[in-house]
Amino acid sequence: MNKLKFLLLALVAAFVLPTTAQQMPSLPMDPAVRYGKLPNGLTYYIRHNAEPKGLANFYIAQKVGSVQEEDSQRGLAHFLEHMAFNGSKHFPADGQLIKYCESIGVKFGQNLNAYTSTDETVYNIDDVPVKGNNVDSCLYILADWSGGLLLEQGEINKERGVIHEEWRMRTSGQQRIFERQLPNLYPGSRYAHRMPIGLMEIVDNFSPDTLRAYYKKWYRPDLQGIVIVGDINVDEVESKVKSILGAVEMPKNPAKYETYPVPANNEPIYIVDKDKEIASPVIMVNFKQDVIPAELRGTMMLLVQKYINNVISSALNTRLNELSQKADCPFLGAGVEYGNYAMSKTADAFFLYIVPKTGQDAAALQVVMQEVERAARFGITGTEILRAREEILSSLEKVYDNREKQKHNFYTGQYVRHFLEGNAIPDIKTEFDTYSQVAKMIPAQVINETLKEYTASTDTNFVVLGMYPDKEGLTIPTPDALKAAVAAAKAAKLEAYVDNVKNEPLVPQLPKKGKIKKEEAAPFGYTKWSLSNGANVYFKKTDFNDSQISFGARSFGGSYKFADKDVINGKLLDPVIASTGLGNFTSTELEKKLAGKQASIASGVNEYTEELNGGTTPKDLRTLFELIYLKFQKPCNDVDGYNNIIAQLKNGLMNAEKLPQHAFSDSITSTLYHKNPRRGSLHLADLDKADFETIKRLYSERFASAGDFDFFFTGAINVDSLRLFTEQYIASLPGVKARETYKDLGIEPVKGVVTNRFLREMETPQAQLVQLWSGKAPYSMKDAITASMLGDVLEKRYLKSIREEGGMAYNVSASASLSYGAKDRYVLQIYCPFTPAKVDSVLLLMKQGIEEVAKDGVRPNELDEIKKFEQKEYTERQRNNDYWEGLITNYVMWGKDRQKGYEQTLHSITSDDIKNFLNRVVLANKNCATIIMLPASNEEKK
Repeated sequence: MNKLKFLLLALVAAFVLPTTAQQMPSLPMDPAVRYGKLPNGLTYYIRHNAEPKGLANFYIAQKVGSVQEEDSQRGLAHFLEHMAFNGSKHFPADGQLIKYCESIGVKFGQNLNAYTSTDETVYNIDDVPVKGNNVDSCLYILADWSGGLLLEQGEINKERGVIHEEWRMRTSGQQRIFERQLPNLYPGSRYAHRMPIGLMEIVDNFSPDTLRAYYKKWYRPDLQGIVIVGDINVDEVESKVKSILGAVEMPKNPAKYETYPVPANNEPIYIVDKDKEIASPVIMVNFKQDVIPAELRGTMMLLVQKYINNVISSALNTRLNELSQKADCPFLGAGVEYGNYAMSKTADAFFLYIVPKTGQDAAALQVVMQEVERAARFGITGTEILRAREEILSSLEKVYDNREKQKHNFYTGQYVRHFLEGNAIPDIKTEFDTYSQVAKMIPAQVINETLKEYTASTDTNFVVLGMYPDKEGLTIPTPDALKAAVAAAKAAKLEAYVDNVKNEPLVPQLPKKGKIKKEEAAPFGYTKWSLSNGANVYFKKTDFNDSQISFGARSFGGSYKFADKDVINGKLLDPVIASTGLGNFTSTELEKKLAGKQASIASGVNEYTEELNGGTTPKDLRTLFELIYLKFQKPCNDVDGYNNIIAQLKNGLMNAEKLPQHAFSDSITSTLYHKNPRRGSLHLADLDKADFETIKRLYSERFASAGDFDFFFTGAINVDSLRLFTEQYIASLPGVKARETYKDLGIEPVKGVVTNRFLREMETPQAQLVQLWSGKAPYSMKDAITASMLGDVLEKRYLKSIREEGGMAYNVSASASLSYGAKDRYVLQIYCPFTPAKVDSVLLLMKQGIEEVAKDGVRPNELDEIKKFEQKEYTERQRNNDYWEGLITNYVMWGKDRQKGYEQTLHSITSDDIKNFLNRVVLANKNCATIIMLPASNEEKK
């Protein structure tokens, strides 16, 4: 019997459901989903769902991934995923499938996409307008993906370069180590040689017949599941699924489908490896576990395991975070979680990650393992379990309260997992009620016995992987040193954990209430309250989400108010304040205090403004207001939290200069702003200037009073509660005599035509370029929409010329904007990671794309596709609280109405408008900076 199955059944039989545990009934499937299987073996899930209105999502999941490949096919599962967009039975022409989808407002890469892993391949078409023949067409696309790909040689050859560039772009120091060590992580397992990206020598050279054979063998109805969720008629769609998908042929004498186990390792595995392009050390520890058996995944047992794992993770993560704040702690951060082992679905792991302090690797591992051992020996305390339970149930309650208005993607992921893994898919009420029942029934002994079993052995099924920068002067531990640390932890004399909790209120003494002096109507359906301390509150009650209230607050001022001597500490302000608690609570005390509360808040200081952002549920509105009140008090004097975040930043910057992306980012800012210290990123040497007292002073200056702030609330608001809490927690804060304004330091990007082309030593040769056209231009809604369209047009053309036809890049992005604020500015940005040897070709194609639009404008089909997509997005945005909050915030702060006339203006834009904007604004100003990073050597290191 599966060891995990035996453990769960034994524990549940003993403590929870003694009469039924051996015949655990399945959880009922949500009756709102139409579930069935066609005669050809294909499984389908169809559900009507109201949000987003008028749209639907279409998925096809395959129980096939890279683990099904033979040695000569490594990389073909992923290659086949790419080819699904390059010619099929009903969309045979080059790019016709993508063109069709974009013609109905479905954008490639955003709404139309796919992924491949070791055990599965999943394709999706999201946010499809359900009008006309769109549903039928999407079903034909699913049918083509199921069994109608053409896989023509010319298209295959064009895609080789795209995938090679995807491999190049995604190859990092950690990725290289992981792939290099796969045989050691998976001894005796097929997973040891099945990274989904595959081998480039195979990707570059396989014969088309090899790919066709893989497709014919594995893409078949009995291994495929269709998921359709949206604003649809289920009966009609089911009938079409039976007709269109039912016509897909099931091959005769299909190959046997197998899953591949991960063998037990009878000896512990210790691996230490290094790479020049790793930012900081990390140690990963895996206690390998059996996966929950298939026959239990559809039962309450899956919820039992999920609940137990969440409680264990919550308790241990809080303990480890608490330890990390102590000055003598040898690690900067650590955590635990439960999930798949590495990249395989046939083995799970109780997983630890550790970020050690420099030179304290073995000590860090020992301390973390000791804390796990402490919990296993003495158990998780009752208060820890209660806190975790409250947090888990409050998160579920948030979903439950909004059960009638969940979006389509809330369901699609669940149904895909049901098909691929057999997970239960009850309706939201059943899951909430069952989970609540499980949480009340599971005693501490069950949780602690499970943890004890998870961590029982460090001699078998135990894997430690350390990844380190290959950096001169950095001492890297040996596997024996890490093994000795684990042994020392297991043998350590330990005492039970004491759960210290600060039980005082967040706000110990309520302030004297202020008053709402005036109430009046505000734009976009908001109401404005003018408060006695000078602050304003804007609120709008909506019915988009029954468990959400969005919050924001803004004031003019910003980091440009900081003196030159305070610039470094100003850059540190946001991460330090986020890590050092609130009021009388340190960061760890606050974490415990807020358990079970769905309320959060964060502060930020931008160039011209300071702001608060957060959100809550109607139930926890008071907690949000308490956090707002505390954010305007002096920050918590949490010295341990401060020291820890500075140490974390130092650790992250320790080897940053070796990372190509870091060098590229630095080159962009230094080229654009002549190394202006206010615009550059942080460097390791900057942290020597960090000073907690200065940071606290800067924060207090920006948040000294609430009187010049405007506060915005949007969502499921009870106006009486909002009024009460506003007077108690906002109107009571200090006011100001006059509102502050922003300061403009005149920092501008470089003018003229500038090129920075530099070489960089790299482990895997990569090339990147960014081209930025920028300058001042007066804002208008029409020009802003036109600019956005210009970026969309250029991106479409570059994806065609540079990626699809040239095979020189995996991704090309282009975006343009015209923004307002302290200055009205335009920016056109083009970014491309590309084949190093093709730099001149890429630059030429970029230049040609701009010249073509400047001369000929855009084609009608391009304009129509962009308008349809933007109209669809605009319609959906209006069912979103954040959209309305953005409208009112920008109107109050900058006096701009981004809604009035938007749709009419959108549909009025012509080809000439885009052409004229490009010529009149972008090209006329002649401000263009091009930054290109090339490898010093173009030799790929294996």
